[in-house]
Amino acid sequence: MFRFGKRKDKETKKLVKEEVVLTEERKEDLLRMIHLKKERVNQIVGEEQSKVYEEIGLAFNELGEEDNAIDAFEKSIQAKKSVGDGYKTLLKLYNKKRAEAAKANDEASLQLYLKKMDQMMQVSKDVTRGV
Repeated sequence: MFRFGKRKDKETKKLVKEEVVLTEERKEDLLRMIHLKKERVNQIVGEEQSKVYEEIGLAFNELGEEDNAIDAFEKSIQAKKSVGDGYKTLLKLYNKKRAEAAKANDEASLQLYLKKMDQMMQVSKDVTRGV
């Protein structure tokens, strides 16, 4: 009935969204982990390879290297179709790239990322159906 504090809660949530600043130590740890995982990924296949690529993609995304993250996530989905953290992050990156292309009036890139997003939706359908 009464909505005391509801508006205030929404406003504070918006203000709390701040960029996470990476320390040099965290950057070094992520780069070391990426290097070790890249060496390991060539020695394994299947579902395990998919997980390793997903971990690499998440690390690249945390470092802010979006193109490398996209590449790793795409390899992960090629190795094994799944809907998890990697899938969600890849979809967000595609949407971000699509928005940048739309803002820059780059029709070719816009169509590319729209097509990739459609492919991601098909992956979701395939996983749901068990194909």
